[in-house]
Amino acid sequence: IQVKEIKTAYTEKKMSEFKDTDAPKNFDWMPKDCIPLADGEYDAIIMGTGLTECIISGLMSVNGKRVLHVDRNNYYGANTASLSLINLFEKYRSTAPGENLGHSRDWNVDLIPKFIMSCGKLVKILLHSKVTRYLEFKSIDGSYVLKDGKVQKVPATPQEALNSSLMGFFEKRKFRNFLIFLQNYNKDDPKTYLKGKPLDQVTTRAMYEEYGLDANTQAFTGHAMALHRDDDYLEQPANITADAIQLYVFSLEKYGKSPYIYPMYGLGGMPEGFSRLCAIHGGTFMLNKSVDEVLCDESGAAWGVKTGNEVAKASIIVGDPSYFDSSKCRV
Repeated sequence: IQVKEIKTAYTEKKMSEFKDTDAPKNFDWMPKDCIPLADGEYDAIIMGTGLTECIISGLMSVNGKRVLHVDRNNYYGANTASLSLINLFEKYRSTAPGENLGHSRDWNVDLIPKFIMSCGKLVKILLHSKVTRYLEFKSIDGSYVLKDGKVQKVPATPQEALNSSLMGFFEKRKFRNFLIFLQNYNKDDPKTYLKGKPLDQVTTRAMYEEYGLDANTQAFTGHAMALHRDDDYLEQPANITADAIQLYVFSLEKYGKSPYIYPMYGLGGMPEGFSRLCAIHGGTFMLNKSVDEVLCDESGAAWGVKTGNEVAKASIIVGDPSYFDSSKCRV
């Protein structure tokens, strides 16, 4: 009986402590008739789960910041999400997908389809932050261009380059010399300059002409390798194009088939990976949580967010532009 009484007293004490801890906190900054959103006070509040916002929340959390991350959607990724079939139809058609399309989770549709350069800055961020432990990647089998109305593969090996009809025989020799120049170029070594000038003092057009590249090879190099969208780059400093081509070549050497890699389950996996990094280090996530208002003080500085009658405060407020009033956004 004595043991039972001790256990009962101990249980009542622990329940009392739990109730006290679970009770709503009172903050002197809390607006009238409002209650705290989650824990109420944070170091940072992040709105939206796009890739940029998730990278910020993940890195802040790793550095010991208390982070609250909210999103109005019921999925991660915002405009960079990879949607299941159900989410895709809800977003664009307001109807259920047909059964003939298969299981919803068999689909991952990127809202903004993109490939990732194997040696690019994004991959370096993923490796440095160790988010790669949450992701699987696949090397793309090849990339293609349209020439003379025909789809042709971009060469990825010396043998493919020899057999490719994208360039003539003599043009391939000029192009090879051009790539050797770029491979050896070093902005800190005058011996590697183009006719005694660093590439930031030469236009891309002049660099092409120095190696006798014809219009077809210039178009292939500028758009399929350097990934320029238009021909304006020809009048820009050549170092911009040189850096882009070097990145393409280094990425191509990484896996041999293509310079591009892609997350196995869509680009939406990357924001999810950084979200997981944030959560592991104590971050709080709330999906399906709209933000009604970003609260500002008399000077116009943001200090918190309000959703319904719930309010959270932080010294750092970050979000994609759709969460802010147009007067607070700058393009």
